[in-house]
Amino acid sequence: MIDHDPVLAWLDRRHLHNWWRLAIPPGLSKDSRYALVVLESGELLHAVRSGEGAIDTKSVPFSGTTKSQLSTLSKALDVDGLLVVERRALTNLFESMERGLRLDENYASQGVGLWQSLRRCEGIWSDPPMLELIPPLRSDALQKTFDLLVPNDSTLVAYVLDGREVHCSVIAEKRRGAIVLATMHPGIGDLLSEQELCRDWRANYDKVNRAVESRFSKPSVSIFIEKDAVHRILRGPPDQLAKELRSGALVVDPSPLWLQGLLGGAAAIAAATTSAKRMARFLPKGARKMAGDFAGAAQSRLKESSASPFAMLGFDPIELLQQCRSFYSDSSKR
Repeated sequence: MIDHDPVLAWLDRRHLHNWWRLAIPPGLSKDSRYALVVLESGELLHAVRSGEGAIDTKSVPFSGTTKSQLSTLSKALDVDGLLVVERRALTNLFESMERGLRLDENYASQGVGLWQSLRRCEGIWSDPPMLELIPPLRSDALQKTFDLLVPNDSTLVAYVLDGREVHCSVIAEKRRGAIVLATMHPGIGDLLSEQELCRDWRANYDKVNRAVESRFSKPSVSIFIEKDAVHRILRGPPDQLAKELRSGALVVDPSPLWLQGLLGGAAAIAAATTSAKRMARFLPKGARKMAGDFAGAAQSRLKESSASPFAMLGFDPIELLQQCRSFYSDSSKR
């Protein structure tokens, strides 16, 4: 997926910083507190808390590594994130990573191998349970899915807009099955300034596509979204994506057929479930249950009505995103 020697050009420090800030959940911000607990054969050995250093193990009410026990320990230590490791686990993890690492593989394949070593590692637990979200990735399945969804000699474009400026951007060019170039808006800045684009980005986003095509390759997917809309999608109800599409805060153009199907399905699910919930408010209890069953059935039929473009992956990244959404909720800071 990523070339052995990709070109990284016209990168913008502010854009890189803003991409990172968008990706980090609020509960894992720079102001959050963390704790590390080290075990020896299941017994408490050592504990460290950020901003404080080592803490007396007698004040650590460690009782086990189940989800509820880890959650209770996080609250007792007054931290937002907790990592519990067996003393030998990290050594085993690094040995597993080293055995599976092949330097002749591309960066994506190497990354998948390292990721899976972490997924299979025993003796590491966390709260929130982030490690459980690691999907069963395979590099060959990832490459086949990438080739199916993104044609060669094309670019992927993503812009996040914030008022009168581009909050962050990325332009990636694919050739011969791999990303050979990654850049940001400065890569086309001489053809279209941020100021001109942001004067009316909905009217001007096509100028981005034309500039990208003239300098690199024709875009196969271009996503333009307002920063506030990103936060609303990550923290709002399940039908928020459809709402942002309808309001124009999110524009996907060009959009391949597989993506149109996903976006259309999202809108249809939102309409079906929202209608059922609205109807339920005016019905007696028995009828409300029927409305809820109808909403669930609508989602199932829409999922089954067409083959998923991610079938080869072995997991559904849309469902994975839904599982991650709880970490972005302002009301559930950990």
